[in-house]
Amino acid sequence: MKKLAAILLLTLSLFAIDWSERSTQELLAAIQEAKGADAAVILHELKKRLPAMTEAEKKAYEKAKARIEKDGR
Repeated sequence: MKKLAAILLLTLSLFAIDWSERSTQELLAAIQEAKGADAAVILHELKKRLPAMTEAEKKAYEKAKARIEKDGR
């Protein structure tokens, strides 16, 4: 049973998206469609980039964050 779970987790990790390779603009666009865990991962990546963002990107991040929190995604 443990082997099956390990294989399943390994298989799922192969399908995971590496959001750190995407540009900030791509992340801001992707967050509009993201749901659930993807939204949380994208927000986390954007939060790490916050100090390097332009004012427009920061506003878009805050707007997306508020929408995600409001929608409960």
